[in-house]
Amino acid sequence: MKPIISAKNINFVYNKGKENECRALVNISINIYPEEFVIIFGPSGCGKSTLLNVIAGLELPNDGSIFALDRDLTALNKNEFAMYHRAQVGMIYQSYNLINSLTVLDNVALPQVFVNVRKYKREQWGKELLKRFGILEQARKIPTELSGGQQQRIGIARAIINNPQIILADEPVGNLDSVSAQNVLDILEKLNKEEKKTIVLVTHNPEYLDYGDRIIYMKDGLITREVVNREKHKGKKENEELASKSPTAEINDLMRAYHGLSPEQINILIMPYKAKVFAHHFITSRNMEETRMFEDVIQRRLLGTISKDEFYDTLNRASAEGGVGFDKRTAKKILRRVHRVIRTAFFTYQESRQKKGLDGKHIKITNEEKAEKVTLYLLKTCYNEYYSHLVEAQINRLKHVVQDRLTATIQKSRLYNFLDKPFKEGGVGLNSKTAKAISEELELILILGFGIVQMLDPFAKQNKEETKSINTEILKQIEEEARKKENGGGKTKEEEMEEKENESNKEENGQKITEKVLSAPSLQEAIRTSQRREEELKSDVLKDN
Repeated sequence: MKPIISAKNINFVYNKGKENECRALVNISINIYPEEFVIIFGPSGCGKSTLLNVIAGLELPNDGSIFALDRDLTALNKNEFAMYHRAQVGMIYQSYNLINSLTVLDNVALPQVFVNVRKYKREQWGKELLKRFGILEQARKIPTELSGGQQQRIGIARAIINNPQIILADEPVGNLDSVSAQNVLDILEKLNKEEKKTIVLVTHNPEYLDYGDRIIYMKDGLITREVVNREKHKGKKENEELASKSPTAEINDLMRAYHGLSPEQINILIMPYKAKVFAHHFITSRNMEETRMFEDVIQRRLLGTISKDEFYDTLNRASAEGGVGFDKRTAKKILRRVHRVIRTAFFTYQESRQKKGLDGKHIKITNEEKAEKVTLYLLKTCYNEYYSHLVEAQINRLKHVVQDRLTATIQKSRLYNFLDKPFKEGGVGLNSKTAKAISEELELILILGFGIVQMLDPFAKQNKEETKSINTEILKQIEEEARKKENGGGKTKEEEMEEKENESNKEENGQKITEKVLSAPSLQEAIRTSQRREEELKSDVLKDN
């Protein structure tokens, strides 16, 4: 298929020859094909908006060629540029760029003025678009009377009123709340699917990457990689999942292949695989070297060969100095997430509490208890802002399907289908993005937790009078968070969680069990642990007898 947009060896320099010269694009080459939804993703200042402006013809490159609809944009005169903008390209901006002295309808119909469409026809077509986007009743108002989400829908209507083949969107949801952002992106997706528009969207937010057929990653004016989103369409995604094994299924294959080894020894063997899954779950915008470094530091942290502070330092250190290159805020966020998911994984695989019952035996943790706690973790992690709006029946269905997945009664694909299935049809009724996020998070817990409890049993036994159930620790955190929220505390949930983890004197037992999880023995120690564990188990059996 012939590309609708083609750029080759594009270079663009701001303030060329001056002291503040800045190379915004460096040898960029891309092809965008008809009816694609392409997302250009990267941090602020990476050159993605400049690339979009070059595609739009608003900026001319210093070197290289740029073709759109078989036209060399570097060779167009002013009139040809004007026709290209009027008829072939629609632009959507982050700041809306509406004319506040005109009504909503006049803003939408404005592009048709420049192609000599009569007032009656352009207003008729404008009203149809406003009706389609649910804002027809606002037609006679001025833009400043509307919300940000409504103004952006006006911007989209204006961009497509001349029926262009290409829609260019520069951070279109950057100023919107999550609900309005979802609405705008759904509109763009519908334009792509139903009207076959080619869409190029620029964003720095990784939450929106699932909308793209292809994601182009940029950093420092360079394209670092391109990824085809093979899971965009649900039907295709389900078929792929059914055709391929899930990570937990691969672990089960390993267990069968190495049936002579103990779980903790298998855990050591699969640790690089765990680290790779973990890294892929947390980051999408790093180059190959940074991703490799992240996998390495995750693996070392899971093995306990580096401390919490060393882990944070590596995350925050620049890639040129051997780090991953996250800013402080992101590094702290990942540090907290790693601790939380490890605690949850530990609890998921724990068979009994350290506390003993009246019969002198350790109290068993039921599958229902595990499902309860894991469900709460998943909702707080993947659906935190909205899960309070779920009805009791939805939460109960979610707990049930989580328990089925924890006990391997169902596979990952069936879990996703049930989460995504409408509530009226017997499912949980979540949207597809949330269903995917919960499915991936639960899969990570299952992968990460394998071998952790077995590896730590001797340590937990040595410290059984000092430690508490991870169940109690999570419950305390939730109750404390609720109390702070009621009292109007000014700290964020993540800050409270981090502070709670650091208060070792106040919550010594909960902290110690976390440290035991995160301070797992080295490779040699883990193998020796297996031998010690077998001896201790034999000793316990002899004592019981």
